[in-house]
Amino acid sequence: MQILVTATTGGIGGAVAHAAREAGHSVSVANRADFAAQQILPDESPRFGAVVFATGMCPVAPLSATTDDLFMETVRVNCGLFLRLVREIVRRKLYSPDGTKIVAVSSVSATEGWAGGSAYCASKGALSALCRALDAELKPRGISVAALEPRYVATAMFDSCAGRMGVPRSEAVPPEELAVELLEAIGIEEGKQK
Repeated sequence: MQILVTATTGGIGGAVAHAAREAGHSVSVANRADFAAQQILPDESPRFGAVVFATGMCPVAPLSATTDDLFMETVRVNCGLFLRLVREIVRRKLYSPDGTKIVAVSSVSATEGWAGGSAYCASKGALSALCRALDAELKPRGISVAALEPRYVATAMFDSCAGRMGVPRSEAVPPEELAVELLEAIGIEEGKQK
């Protein structure tokens, strides 16, 4: 299966790309710099059987320090870049005729708020809702869209976000563990395609 994974320079995306390659699948990547271009994916991009969107940011700021710019940038990165990517895949018909599964890494923060997390929680709530809307719209094309909402994952983002809020790293799962869950969500179980 041809799989597109974003944020492969980070903990979750990197773990997903590694696990998918280990399972014998072809992996294409799109990192933050690629999203700065007018067209995210190169002209010679294949059709994808699956997409894992792991791009994100997590600012921690009290309401008094959550500026409009910080809020809008968080929503743009965590939700808007996903919308751009899916729109490009659909517009350019980069989805498989046999069906494509798209999974976005959201967060339990989509439904659970925490002090200092207004921008992050709002962006993840929007991402989860966007996935439900896109799933309803794209299902007739054979594209399913879902959000996975993990609690804590032991990445650099965890250290700068939940770690700063006093959550011990021992409560976070390794990114490799979440990668297995993400691969199962796109139809790969124990290294095999469903």
